[in-house]
Amino acid sequence: MKGILGAAALLLLPNLSGCTSVFGDVQNTINYALQTAKSNDSDLSPADIEAFPYSAQYIRRDGSNRVLVVLGYIDTVGTEKQYSWISRDSITVVTENGRVIKTLGQKAEISAAKLGQHDLVYVNNRENDPLRCIIQSHTNNSTCNTRWERQIDYVDRDRQRSENVVSEFRIVSGPEPMGFPSGEFTVYHVVETGHFTASGVAFENDFYIEADGHVARSKQKILPENEYISLIQVKWVGRDSAGAQ
Repeated sequence: MKGILGAAALLLLPNLSGCTSVFGDVQNTINYALQTAKSNDSDLSPADIEAFPYSAQYIRRDGSNRVLVVLGYIDTVGTEKQYSWISRDSITVVTENGRVIKTLGQKAEISAAKLGQHDLVYVNNRENDPLRCIIQSHTNNSTCNTRWERQIDYVDRDRQRSENVVSEFRIVSGPEPMGFPSGEFTVYHVVETGHFTASGVAFENDFYIEADGHVARSKQKILPENEYISLIQVKWVGRDSAGAQ
């Protein structure tokens, strides 16, 4: 069995809000993804990226292979867009404003060596996430809070658990150029430093944000037991009108 960090990407339905028709072209897209990402450590050439018709990211758990995952669908929840990045075996990572807020479909017996032993179920108080404010203010963060407290809910081998998290934010550099698989973009570097209060596990997350509010690269610790997850934008279809991830 392969988890999201051991599988090629699955599916994109461009400009789709909601998930009612998400799996209509599964087989064709699986075949395309497998042809495009032939190795365990995916590395598309510039020509491959230019020809690739889907929004995609590389995702890597510390110590694991880098794998291509593809945008499956976009849900609008309140005023926010949630982006679902889907693996070949239908494991999903959901991002909102570039932050991983949910994982779906992991099982303990397949995920221990992949994305971790848990599914992240819910993150509350997201409307007060300083990252959201920084993105929506186009990195003019003078009116944004620098501290964020939230509760996360997750499943640990079929047991429901909760954990409180506290973190601080700062923009440490930018604008500055950074290379990506699809070219060079100008980004601001936002650092989030915090800890999980019950376990005491500390973390430092990195977010690289384009001036238009588009999160193009990140490194995130989503649960105390997990290794960091790194995401880097490979291609964003319709990126000028899609807004932040």
